[in-house]
Amino acid sequence: MRMQDEIRELAAHESAEGCAVSFYYQPSTPKDQSHREEAIFIKDLARSALRNAEKNGRNDCARKDLERIAAMAEQLHGNSGRAKAVFSDAAQGVWREFDLPPVLERTGIIVNRRFHLRPLMPALNHEIRLCACSVEVKRARLFVLDGDELREQVDFFNNIPRLSESDGFAGYEAGHKERHHEELMKRHFRQISETLLATFERQGWDVLALGCRDEHWSVLHDVLHPYLKQHLIGRFLPTVLSRESALKTQLMKLLDDWEKQHLDEVKEIVLNDAHRAGKGTVGLRHVLRSLEKGEVQCLLLGDQFQGKGGLCPNCGHIDLKGSGECSICGQQLRAVDELADAVLSAALRQNVEVMFVKDDPQLANVGHIAALLRFRAEQGTMLQAAG
Repeated sequence: MRMQDEIRELAAHESAEGCAVSFYYQPSTPKDQSHREEAIFIKDLARSALRNAEKNGRNDCARKDLERIAAMAEQLHGNSGRAKAVFSDAAQGVWREFDLPPVLERTGIIVNRRFHLRPLMPALNHEIRLCACSVEVKRARLFVLDGDELREQVDFFNNIPRLSESDGFAGYEAGHKERHHEELMKRHFRQISETLLATFERQGWDVLALGCRDEHWSVLHDVLHPYLKQHLIGRFLPTVLSRESALKTQLMKLLDDWEKQHLDEVKEIVLNDAHRAGKGTVGLRHVLRSLEKGEVQCLLLGDQFQGKGGLCPNCGHIDLKGSGECSICGQQLRAVDELADAVLSAALRQNVEVMFVKDDPQLANVGHIAALLRFRAEQGTMLQAAG
């Protein structure tokens, strides 16, 4: 199961007793090799969280998980430079651990009715899985970049006949020989495309990068399946394959450039269309309304987004007011100090793509929150009425 699918399940979780524990660990450079300071800090956080839980009368259900997290601190030892997130609720048998790229803001522990998911957003931006295929005339190799980990999946297509072993090659005139050579290349690249398509769909990768020589690119691109072209984000140089670190650097730059371009394209559509009732909407009030209507395709959430409000425990309605009756079902709202978690939970439960945006002045101008819409419900109603 992908992390985003697991996070979607966690977003739906609620502890009536308020004992959902969220632990975030961001590795730092210790002043000594024993990592004792790190362990002491996490234990202090666990004790502080337990004291706060006791003040709110929920120490019994949170104690076991907080003690387990404190014990984990002794075993982290920097966690090989990776961040970690733990979500637990002993009363309901929940314990989920995630090793993440070291992109979290800080180490912390939160105990509440729902899991605190906002700190995960930078890590989810790194969850795009890249398939990289190096194509040569006689073979192909497939690599996977998952987060910050690169691994070779398989060295395949070795069963394609070598050109020197092909029947009818020798004895042709130069022109025939060249055309025959090109046809063999096309046949080989077409088989690579078909096999890569089946593997790509089976593994569920998000994007594709291809490595090949310049003189082979036009032939490969011509026979590449349209679905693969749709997911293609760029090319890399096969010469770096002998150095895994160099290949990883090149692929991560390709992915980073594509993510920035994708964000810019989505942001441009959202901000331009928001003012003419198109596929974009901006500001907390409008985004909440679109989420409740099921219109949102992609949520843009700025790193500086803040907001307080209320959440209906009965129907899940998110309100900008922190108390009073729910405008949907009439039940009493529960005050929420951090609306980001409520908004994220609602988005993830609807399978909405979430893009975490850092230091963006355009998004700041609209309240650090915006959304790309699949449709506008009122437009659909008007079209039905017109029909």
